[in-house]
Amino acid sequence: VTPDEAHLEQVLLELRTSDGLAVSVLEASGREAGDRAARDGLLAPDAWAGGRAVLTRRGRLLADGVAISLAGA
Repeated sequence: VTPDEAHLEQVLLELRTSDGLAVSVLEASGREAGDRAARDGLLAPDAWAGGRAVLTRRGRLLADGVAISLAGA
């Protein structure tokens, strides 16, 4: 498993938990994607502002796409 594959797997798995994903594991492009996702209602804005990427109900329906964007893949 390459480092990029491991990072994508981490984002895919942790994003689906109720605690979400720590923003600190994302690169700059992933944080920019997270800003867009929060504005678009895919990530909970309060959690995002607090350093966690937590999917909203709408975001859960598009979880793979959100995760791929956050991972920069």
